[in-house]
Amino acid sequence: MTMETMTYSYEITPRPDELGGGWRLRLLEDGVEVGGGVFPPDDASETPKDALQAAFDDAESEAYAWLDSREA
Repeated sequence: MTMETMTYSYEITPRPDELGGGWRLRLLEDGVEVGGGVFPPDDASETPKDALQAAFDDAESEAYAWLDSREA
């Protein structure tokens, strides 16, 4: 009997300003992208730095939720 173990991970990378800035999330299964999303800066934030941090936090939260769903 062969038992395969899937490896789940994620990658968050900055998006170019000309594409709206923020972050790109890639959800990876055994190194292959299986989902993800784009997280632009949060317009409700007081400063550009806060806007980028809020967008990153949203992307990371989405990644953790996806990872948690894979452990079930």
